[in-house]
Amino acid sequence: MTEEKNDEIQQDADSRDESTADSIDANAQPNDVIVTGDEARKYYSAQIDAAIKYAGNNRYEYGPRMRETELKWDVSTVERMANDIVRVSLEYSPTEGFRGDPGTEYLDVDAHGEILARRQTRVPKENKPVVLMGITAFSVVLAVVLISMMTIFEQDGGDPLYVAGRTLWIRAEIPKTQQFIIYKGADTQGTLYNWALVPDDESENELAFVHVTIHNQTSGSVRMVVDEEAATLLDTNNRAYTPINTIDRAYTAEFSEKYNVPGFQPMWGSIELNEKQQVVGMLVFEVPKNSGFKELRWSASDTASIKYQ
Repeated sequence: MTEEKNDEIQQDADSRDESTADSIDANAQPNDVIVTGDEARKYYSAQIDAAIKYAGNNRYEYGPRMRETELKWDVSTVERMANDIVRVSLEYSPTEGFRGDPGTEYLDVDAHGEILARRQTRVPKENKPVVLMGITAFSVVLAVVLISMMTIFEQDGGDPLYVAGRTLWIRAEIPKTQQFIIYKGADTQGTLYNWALVPDDESENELAFVHVTIHNQTSGSVRMVVDEEAATLLDTNNRAYTPINTIDRAYTAEFSEKYNVPGFQPMWGSIELNEKQQVVGMLVFEVPKNSGFKELRWSASDTASIKYQ
């Protein structure tokens, strides 16, 4: 056998050895339990593809805003677990027009690509757009203009939801609950938008909204700040909940008849009531699903307790 032929055989053998080594390396598990980036795709491409495909085909956990929106998914980490199970952590967000923090979730995938578990860990948080900042100022101006033209609230001693404090009369209707809230609101230019409110924990909680009327029966003006400390809602197990910030938590959304609340007007921020003026709006609370309620305690510039049982 010639020396040239020997060199050719040796090169073929070396090539086969390198190919086999590459194959072994590609299928070997990484040294680290948690991997990211190209390394995650190198070792767990099948599980990653299965997780993203499942998430795309099962959007019910994303809420009304995301279900019909074109989304993109990025892999955060891949974690090797027991019994050949891999936990794929994903970030997801709309493909266009989104500014903020993406949502996060993880899916547990077995060696055959079957999804064993899925959990949302954070919903997308969009940065408050300029138009939303405008709606706050517009709402305050609107309240000041409208309350001066409202009919004086007639005191009805037979209404158990209408209670007198030291200077204010307060009526808080029985709380209503639903998973999400969609409502229409105008910006500073008077343009209407659809706004949405969702629970931070969509799997366990829902939103309770209370229609509140506040009437100044005294001489002189009353200034109040409606914020997280303005009221407390007690459920039937005596657990207390405070209002959510309906301005910071709102985002633009597609209209949904199922979750629309006609006439919804957030009650939030600084309000000044002169004699015989009143203001009307909604307080919103995040509560566990299927909660019952026994009392709302008002404490912004006055104190009153409205009992539902």
